[in-house]
Amino acid sequence: MPRESNFDAVKLRALITEGKSAQQIMDALGVKKPMLKTYLARLMMLDEKFYKIAGMDGRAVSGSPVFKKTGLHLGATLLKNYGFSEGDAFRVSAPEAGKIVLEKV
Repeated sequence: MPRESNFDAVKLRALITEGKSAQQIMDALGVKKPMLKTYLARLMMLDEKFYKIAGMDGRAVSGSPVFKKTGLHLGATLLKNYGFSEGDAFRVSAPEAGKIVLEKV
């Protein structure tokens, strides 16, 4: 028996028109890149329109950053998918326990 799809054309269309990146859309929908590609193709067929999502060409971010002995590593792809560019400066804060916030300066 096939799985039921969580495809939501209205939500996906809204995220795309808001200019969200592929990573932001994957986070919002709770899907990985292959499923996002399927949803995108389905939406394009429904609307008979081409949609371009920033970050779809790049490599998908695998897993979450992990704190290790050498520190916290945030990959370039992860940061780029969230709209950061090489050379950006950041302010780091911890507004509550267990939460770290990066703000572009």
